[in-house]
Amino acid sequence: MKPLAAAIKRRTSRQMWTWWILPFILTAGWRYPVLGYFIPLCMVAGAGMAIFRGRSWCDWLCPRGSAWDFLLKRISLKKKLPPIFRDMKFRIFIMAVLMTVLAIQLPRFWPSINGMGQVFVVMLSITTTVGIILGILTHQRNWCAYCPIGTLGNWLGRGKYPLTIDAKCDACRKCDKVCPIQIDRWQHRPQPGQVAIVPEWDCLKCGLCVEACPQQALVLGPKRERTNGTNV
Repeated sequence: MKPLAAAIKRRTSRQMWTWWILPFILTAGWRYPVLGYFIPLCMVAGAGMAIFRGRSWCDWLCPRGSAWDFLLKRISLKKKLPPIFRDMKFRIFIMAVLMTVLAIQLPRFWPSINGMGQVFVVMLSITTTVGIILGILTHQRNWCAYCPIGTLGNWLGRGKYPLTIDAKCDACRKCDKVCPIQIDRWQHRPQPGQVAIVPEWDCLKCGLCVEACPQQALVLGPKRERTNGTNV
């Protein structure tokens, strides 16, 4: 089996362990609202992991991200994401709206464990519905572009477990075709003899681009050996 095919199979196998959690909570959570507390646990886990490995949580550990790739990908139009969804001002706006809703609703149900859990279930249901609709019309990972947990991962994970690119890159863009979040790495290729960090902190650290690169110009994780004039 070719390295890329093996990497895709490995990633899909991992996502099979987590994708089902999303539909489970969306259905059972209405009867057992305490399941809604899984959402803040994901927020803490995603932000905590970002400190060490960037947005790696969003690759397959996040049940919603896995469900997007495992299920929604089958019916998505797979279009290029509109720039507005990546705009940081838009992402901050979405985060502010969701955090404001939680700040208003949670105190209303305090100290009811089920009541507060229901708030998280309702929010998960609404945001998942939005993610499904936009994921079908554009790209399955549309929601991941402005997901609050992903935005936190972007901020906290800057410089962590970086993807580097060297001058062997010939801009074939084969890495673009396999990237689950549509990051353009080739635009950051350095001058001959140099190595550069790809400053795209929404990278999910899935490693598919590394396996897809025919020039072996990409490395994920530990920094390469420095050379004179390198950008790393």
